Amino acid sequence: MRTERFNRRVAWVREPGGTDVHEIRAETLPPLTHDAVLVRVEAVGLNHVETLVRRGTYAVKIPCPYAAGIEGSGVVIDRGPDADLEPGTRVAWTAVFGCCATVVIAPASRLARLPDGLDFEAGASLSHAGMTAAGLARHWPLAAGATVVVWGAAGGVGQVLTALLESRGVRVIGIASGERVAAVRAAGAACAVDRTRENVLQAVRDQTNGRGVAAVFDPVGSATYRTSLGLLAPRGCLVNYGQLSGSLPDVDLEDVMEAGSVFVTKYGPKAGVVGQHEIGSLVAETLQVVAARSLPVPIAGRFPLEQVAEAYRALEAVPPGKILILPNQPVG
Repeated sequence: MRTERFNRRVAWVREPGGTDVHEIRAETLPPLTHDAVLVRVEAVGLNHVETLVRRGTYAVKIPCPYAAGIEGSGVVIDRGPDADLEPGTRVAWTAVFGCCATVVIAPASRLARLPDGLDFEAGASLSHAGMTAAGLARHWPLAAGATVVVWGAAGGVGQVLTALLESRGVRVIGIASGERVAAVRAAGAACAVDRTRENVLQAVRDQTNGRGVAAVFDPVGSATYRTSLGLLAPRGCLVNYGQLSGSLPDVDLEDVMEAGSVFVTKYGPKAGVVGQHEIGSLVAETLQVVAARSLPVPIAGRFPLEQVAEAYRALEAVPPGKILILPNQPVG
C-alpha cells in the first residue's frame, strides 16, 4: 500500500438546476485507509435518478455542491491495509458517490468483481440496474412458481429483473414493444407481450387462466397504472419504481378494493430491503446472472469527462440505451 495522496479530475454539481451546473474540477484525494481501494475509472453509467437529485425533485436530497456519478466500473490500482481486492482486479459498482472522475476511492465491500463475460461498459451499464432489481425482488415476497408482470422488460432494470426472477423459479410475463420483445425472451421471460400490437390486459389474463398475477413491477407510472391494477390477482401487489410517464397517479382506495383488495407500493431507497453492506454482493450476484445469459447491453452514447453536460443532456433525451462517460478517454 502506498501512502501518498492522489490527484484526479472529477465532475461536480455546483448548484441545483439543469445540465449546465456541471463543471470539471481538479482535486487531491486523501491516502487510503482500512478497507478502501483506489480504482481507475474506465466507465461511468448515467441514471435518470441523478437528474432528479440534481434538480432537487427526488426524495433523497444531496446538498450542493457535490461530486457527480454513482455507477461505474474500473480497475483496482491500490488498496488499504484491510481491503481484500488486489490491484488489477476488475470491478463494478453503484452507490459510490463522486465516481464521475478519473479515479475514485471506495470501500472494497461496495465493489463487485466484474465477471469475465462482461466488459467495463457492461459493468457500468448494469450495476445500478442490478441493485435495483435485487431490491425489487426482495420487496414483495414471491415463491417459486409465482407469476409476475414486468413492464419495460427490455430496459436495463427490466432485463436484469426478469433474469433474476427467472433464476429463482418465478414465471415472468415481460412487456415491451416491437423488436424489443426479443430481448425480453432472451432475459428469460416465459412470455413476451408486445404492447404496441396486443391488448396487454387480455394477453396477461390469457396467460394466467383469467386469474391475474402475484405482482406487477412498473417503472412507468400514471400511463400504465390502471392497466396494472387490472393485471393483478386478488391481494396481488403493484410495485412502482419509476415515473417515466411523468407524475405519479393518485391512489383511490375504492379502486384498490375493486381490483381485488390489492396492494400498491412505491419502491425507493427508503424501503430498507437492501443494506449498505450488501450492495457489493447483490451487484455481484446479479452480474453473474446477466453474464450467464449473455444479455445485450445497448449503448446509446459515449462521452469524455470534459463533455459531462452533453452526456447528461443525452440522458434526458430518453435514449434507447445507456449513456456512458469514459473519464480517461481523451477528448475527440
